[in-house]
Amino acid sequence: MALNHKVVDNKLGKSVQNRQIFTFFIEEMMFGLDVENVLMLGQEINDIQRLPVEERGFCGVVKFQGTLVPVLDYAHRIGVPSGMDSKTQLIDALAEREKEHIEWLNELESCIKSDKTFTKQLDPNECAFGKWYNKFDTRDETLKELMIQLDEPHRRIHLLGDRLIKLRDSNKQEEALEILAVERATTLRRLRALFTRVRDQIQSGIRPVLLYVTLDGKTPRYALMIDEINDVINYNQSDFQSSQAGTLGLIKKIEHVLVGIYTKQGLHDCLYFDINKLTDIDQLMAKVS
Repeated sequence: MALNHKVVDNKLGKSVQNRQIFTFFIEEMMFGLDVENVLMLGQEINDIQRLPVEERGFCGVVKFQGTLVPVLDYAHRIGVPSGMDSKTQLIDALAEREKEHIEWLNELESCIKSDKTFTKQLDPNECAFGKWYNKFDTRDETLKELMIQLDEPHRRIHLLGDRLIKLRDSNKQEEALEILAVERATTLRRLRALFTRVRDQIQSGIRPVLLYVTLDGKTPRYALMIDEINDVINYNQSDFQSSQAGTLGLIKKIEHVLVGIYTKQGLHDCLYFDINKLTDIDQLMAKVS
């Protein structure tokens, strides 16, 4: 893969006037490299041959036209969580939040039957799920819609607490238990079904891509495992900020591989990295051999 782009040679002491940057995402961070350094994209993750080589982020090798190409997990290589890491953790966390709401209703039922004080959180904004939900955002429109659907049954369950405890305290224990049984069969069932659909949608988004990096436009230097491809974006020199200046200095974990940052109105900031700083490929291939 190679696209035409106009640059002025830095060796001549002139600034880059226009640059085509191939961008991709690691979670919510957008990274970029020159489009001329992108050879091709692939999804042959299952074809990676695992090797017992001690190298951070090294996944193994794949064959490209008979040649072994090292594969690096880009996120792990630069020391940040990958999308697969974050999504797996999120799936586990949502399973726990679902379990907590089942236990919430079980405790409510126990309090109605025994006259105990109900001590669990009544405010849907203050339970562990509610606090997370109110801050959650995603670029996945399907997931976003599913999350919106979760809000109503989640709030409805929390509203049961005060209502049913008041019925119990008014000597209407049986009525409270009947309402609880109906809500368990309807609202809780709907909430659990939505939790399942949300987890399934997150799982379906775990589709790592191999980005083959090249120096000569013909042969792959190495392949990067990334979360999600984005787009080719045209930047001007005025969009560029050196990695030694401004807010980029805050990105301590990854500044060792960054050249700078491109910014454009309405777009994620693009963290432009140096493909030669990720690893010493010759040294790595010596380990592989």
